[in-house]
Amino acid sequence: MLPDHLDAVIDARAWPVPPLFRFLQERGRVETEEMYRVFNMGIGLVVVVRAGDRERAVRSLTRHGQRSLLIGRIEKGHGRARVCF
Repeated sequence: MLPDHLDAVIDARAWPVPPLFRFLQERGRVETEEMYRVFNMGIGLVVVVRAGDRERAVRSLTRHGQRSLLIGRIEKGHGRARVCF
């Protein structure tokens, strides 16, 4: 989905991870990186907008009853998503 010259950099500290995912990780002895790769740790939908459109997007989502969080950024890279802990 990402162009080859851009990365999505996700800040894992940007949202509280639901307890269910911690339970699955502990009981299944699953590495943290694998949990984020497979389960997204509670993030359901990601919308990417230009930085200048962020406030407008947040207002629109809020108006429609949707909660939003800033969880990362797009930067030069290699077409990958990276989670920063």
